[in-house]
Amino acid sequence: MILSRRSFIVGGAALAALPHRLEAQTAEDGFIVLTASPTAGRLMEADSPATKLQSLSGQWPPPVLRAKQGEEFKVRFVNLLDRPMALHWYGLRGPSEMMSISVVPGEDNAFDCVFTPPDAGTFWLSPVADVSRQREIGLYALVEVLEKEPVPAFADLPLTFDDWQLTDDGQIDTTTFGNLEDAIGQGRLGNWFTVNGAYRPKIDIPTGLVRLRILNAANVRTMSILIKGADPLIISEDGQPVPPRQLGNNGLVLAPGQRSDLLLAESEENLTLAVNLFEDVIEAAYLNRKGAAAEIVLPDNFALPPNPISTTLDMAKANIVPFVLEGGEKGGMTGAVYAGEKLDLRALLEKRMAWAINGTAGLTPEPWMSFTRGETVVLEVDNRTRFDQPLHIHGHVWRVIDEQPTPWRDTAVIPAERQVKLVFVADNPGRWGIQSTIAERIDSGLMSSFEVGA
Repeated sequence: MILSRRSFIVGGAALAALPHRLEAQTAEDGFIVLTASPTAGRLMEADSPATKLQSLSGQWPPPVLRAKQGEEFKVRFVNLLDRPMALHWYGLRGPSEMMSISVVPGEDNAFDCVFTPPDAGTFWLSPVADVSRQREIGLYALVEVLEKEPVPAFADLPLTFDDWQLTDDGQIDTTTFGNLEDAIGQGRLGNWFTVNGAYRPKIDIPTGLVRLRILNAANVRTMSILIKGADPLIISEDGQPVPPRQLGNNGLVLAPGQRSDLLLAESEENLTLAVNLFEDVIEAAYLNRKGAAAEIVLPDNFALPPNPISTTLDMAKANIVPFVLEGGEKGGMTGAVYAGEKLDLRALLEKRMAWAINGTAGLTPEPWMSFTRGETVVLEVDNRTRFDQPLHIHGHVWRVIDEQPTPWRDTAVIPAERQVKLVFVADNPGRWGIQSTIAERIDSGLMSSFEVGA
């Protein structure tokens, strides 16, 4: 159905009424408390064994965090696991010392993270070290930042898609963590699919407008998501509003870590969410229309209010920087610098390093580049690998400026063996990362950092 100016029906109790949402607990001092600890959830059929997992909240499904644009957001992290966590707020543009944090084990080692999100939208919290294991085992959260400007009161449903590599008895296959073949190849592909941490959940939604906040939390799999029974509007990508456009029949394609917000028109028709594997289509969840409704008008020119991102580019004075991606299976890389030492490929692989950016594998004590605050930066990305590479920038947003410029977002996909120009304004002071969003490639070297002066 095409959305246009007319009356729409909206479920009266929007946010709180929609199921399959586990919100984090809030302490008396206003902090959202996330206590990472072991838990369990059923990732296969209803009669299957529960899977041993870990969660940032100690509960399953993974939590949904909610903040308000322009208002202080306070999260207290407690790590009751047996190893440290390094976490990053994907897409949020807060201060650098709060956007990537380390939480060591121990109840007495709580970390208080406090910042004011400048942008509204859909974001997520996920590890940036030991990523293959920690993301696969459930340590992530979807983050909703609500608009400070009034938007229509449509119902709001977070939908986190994931795949899991499970054994026959329904447990995470831990024998393949650190697998060198996954590091140099495609990555850790799952054999079971979930939405909001459940196998083929049935979710009740109102008959009116519904905002779907969709996240791909998989380690490596790019999801092509089909919305059977509706043709929703795409209204936001990676938390940044876009001019609304119909999804059409091609499916919503999200690389790992990417998000999109869709707007469903009012209807009484039930919907099926599916993942197109191209050799097969897997049904992943069912949205059942139910509930009382109230009337609302959506104008023809509806769009989400823009975020305060820097979009004015000074291309005449742009700092043009080469950004070369190398490594992986049949990639032709012969060696790279790792931990300050030039190593050949065999020595790199012995250290579980398989990828490099500008000849260096992994992070270094000093940033790769330094930029002046407010400077326009053009990265001439040369993907010399045999794989598409989804790249994420910390603390900023960027866009492709080749023949067909793309919307502003925090994660861009660089096609295999292609060259692409990415532009951004270095307007957020501090040290920031540029990384793959594929878990196994983060762990094996596809990450760098830059600095923006104060």
